[in-house]
Amino acid sequence: MTLDHFTTARLRGERLLAEHEPDIRRIQSDPDVMALLGGPRDEAKTAAYMVRNLAHWERHGHGVYLLRERDSDTVAGLGCLRNLDLEGVPEIEIGYLFFKQYWGQGLGTEVAQACLDLGFGLLEAPSLVALTDPKNYGSQGVMKKVGMQFEREMLLDGTPVVVYRGMRPA
Repeated sequence: MTLDHFTTARLRGERLLAEHEPDIRRIQSDPDVMALLGGPRDEAKTAAYMVRNLAHWERHGHGVYLLRERDSDTVAGLGCLRNLDLEGVPEIEIGYLFFKQYWGQGLGTEVAQACLDLGFGLLEAPSLVALTDPKNYGSQGVMKKVGMQFEREMLLDGTPVVVYRGMRPA
């Protein structure tokens, strides 16, 4: 594993690149994928997302990953290991999202664990956070499964989220 790419039992995560924009557009225009993330994004919002997240990679050396099935080039979703400001405190967030056909297969757990391993191992982060909609019980279950603990509810840019935290193993 490196910060540019990782593999799990069933997926490959690769560093976000400009040529991934059509895949990102397809993901972000999907109403099922984006239902708990503010709804589908139009082309302009996806373009802004790409600019912001490509710059994040340049600035921090980690960020959003395009997720593909390990044995094919089929795009399954996105993962992330990115810097985030939570109420004035710098944090590193792990995250994941998948096309609906990949839901309920344990892939979120694979990606969350890989991102925790990268964050604690290569970034040597003392802790990592994960955020989700308070109604996204599936994602909260993944966070618990990988050893993260509920920390709090808060508003992020006016949107309610729950925050889970994982601590670096001793």
